[in-house]
Amino acid sequence: MSRRALLFAVIVAFCLGGAGAYVRYAAQRGSPAALVPQPSPGSRQTPVSDPTPFLSPGESSPAGPLLVFRHTSLDQHNGVLGIAPLSDPAAPRFVARLRCERVHMAAGRGVCLTADRGVFTTYGAVLFDQTFNPVAELPLVGAPSRLQLAPDGTLAATTVFVTGHSYATVGFSTRTSIIDLDTRQWLVEDLETFTVRRQNQPMHAADFNFWGVTFMPGARRFYATLGTGGETLLVTGDVDARTVEVIEDSVECPSLSPDGRRVAFKHRDGGLIGPITWRLWVLNLDSRRRHPLAETRSVDDQVQWLDDEQVLYALPGGAERPAVMDQWVVPADGGGEPRLFLPQAYSAAVVRGDPDRGSAVSLGQGTEVSKPKPAR
Repeated sequence: MSRRALLFAVIVAFCLGGAGAYVRYAAQRGSPAALVPQPSPGSRQTPVSDPTPFLSPGESSPAGPLLVFRHTSLDQHNGVLGIAPLSDPAAPRFVARLRCERVHMAAGRGVCLTADRGVFTTYGAVLFDQTFNPVAELPLVGAPSRLQLAPDGTLAATTVFVTGHSYATVGFSTRTSIIDLDTRQWLVEDLETFTVRRQNQPMHAADFNFWGVTFMPGARRFYATLGTGGETLLVTGDVDARTVEVIEDSVECPSLSPDGRRVAFKHRDGGLIGPITWRLWVLNLDSRRRHPLAETRSVDDQVQWLDDEQVLYALPGGAERPAVMDQWVVPADGGGEPRLFLPQAYSAAVVRGDPDRGSAVSLGQGTEVSKPKPAR
């Protein structure tokens, strides 16, 4: 064999070997084991003990009340929807078909706020059913910020940033909207169209911003934050009357307790010459007394109630992994101390089950997704 022929044979063998290696690599990526989130080198992430943590079509979810959340990690599975039994949150499973910026679920219905990042980033609200199948999608006009469902699963409130990306940003602008989950259409495209009253007097300002809706039982009334003139005001709203009423000041991102008697919120500190920070507080709606919680770190989140005695919130994973968020819990009475509740999780919400549908759900084989007309 000539030297040229020998060289050609070596090149062909090398190419075939590379192709074979790629085929094996692709096959491994498509295997269930390849879907297991793997921590990045040097990161201190809690490993998933289940070797196949993703739910398969038709597989039942954990029984009993659930915790749904956005999985945060430094690998390709960042953002996937996570679920875990409330009795054992350290045993999560994941729904690969849903990748969320924010997620919330109630009474067998859920909403996943998404970001499709490319040359031009687009945002959407994916509605899903009790089997975690998408059933509709609505476009959003900005980056997702807050999301809450009514306890009966009939309405969902979304807040997005139209300009800016943080509540500490000067001149940020938000849009808060309400989705009718029965019709899968926008019920309220912009909360700023509501009539605002303060001490029984009409209130108008060009800089109105609403965010952080939390629904009362019955879903037709809610609490929210109104930002205007440097103030952050707690308002009550009426969906049918299209009105809001200012009731308290210095309240951001309220979250109504399961018993309906208290609101957990974040209180803004600083900002004149130093950085803005937020401290967690609880307001008693009957006495109008408020107290700080034992968490002293800055929390920029709309907290959730784990139960009537504790609240959940998210914090960055620390200097070693600032891109990873963890869920923490602290007593609502101002005592005790914070403790880590669920690593690598964000936007956690407690799903207590729907008595008409049962508390256990399963992942179905597929549902046709409707795409209503975009909100104007």
